[in-house]
Amino acid sequence: MNSNVLLNSNFKFGCPRCGKKEIVTDLNSAEIFCVYCGFVIDEKLKNFGYESFFTDSQKDTRRTGMSRTLSRNDFGLSTVIGSKNKDVHGNSLSFVMSSTIKRIRIQDNRSQLSKYSDTNFKVAFEFLERIQDKLGVSDSVKETAAYIYRKAVEQKITAGRQIYSVIAASMYIACRNTMTLRNLNDVSKAADIKRKNLSQSYRAIVKQLDLKIPLVNQTNYVSKISNTLKISSSTKNLALQILKKAVELDMMAGRDPVGMAAAAVYYSGVIRGDGVSQIQVADASGITSVTVRNRFHELKKVIQIPKNKTTKNTITK
Repeated sequence: MNSNVLLNSNFKFGCPRCGKKEIVTDLNSAEIFCVYCGFVIDEKLKNFGYESFFTDSQKDTRRTGMSRTLSRNDFGLSTVIGSKNKDVHGNSLSFVMSSTIKRIRIQDNRSQLSKYSDTNFKVAFEFLERIQDKLGVSDSVKETAAYIYRKAVEQKITAGRQIYSVIAASMYIACRNTMTLRNLNDVSKAADIKRKNLSQSYRAIVKQLDLKIPLVNQTNYVSKISNTLKISSSTKNLALQILKKAVELDMMAGRDPVGMAAAAVYYSGVIRGDGVSQIQVADASGITSVTVRNRFHELKKVIQIPKNKTTKNTITK
């Protein structure tokens, strides 16, 4: 017997036509009928059991649909009318019914984008997913960016600004809040937006929403650059010592933490003789070689390190 056909041997009442108690429930056709005479006792049943579907990690047996998400204009709760003109049994619909379904489908699509904000969110969040794929960030970062963008729309920050610029700035703020190592240049490149426009939208969101952006931990950037360049652990540790000394000497004020981290890595490579060029460090950190060179000379002028020395005591002012 098919798994979707259940024999109800404990059915309280018999068939109204023949009186037999061999009653079958067919989940495919949503009917209860008699095995002997075929009389349909009930139809259009509701299935309150589990509905199995697969996720990325495991099989989920909860009877739920798509989870609620902020990164969709309708929160992922809208109705979806299929494009196929077939009924539940797979049979083709008549011409009259297919025309009716077509009109319903058109009205359903229009109702989902009835407001300007709905269209705004649809365009912005589709672009947000493309940025997420290019940056390689998690869904939690995307949800945070969507929340920030919704707040920006409520405060009318998007008025007079490009949607793409504001949603990209929201993604950068989300990366900062979640301590995800993506700088302004990374987001600008992924979104294909000028850095100037992106920074303007970023400052507008932070100012009008009164956001508290956490400071970037420079040591994380040292680890990121070191792993990209595949330099030795001793060179990486020396770069961390140089950066720590720069923080103690208040050299980080008013300077880009990525530039200082890149300069510390390059300075450490020069001392260690790893042969890492300024262009390689600049490409790994996403900044210009001019920035690396200027920050390197600032560090070298204040922090003196003898060559081929690795101990902490050799770092002098």
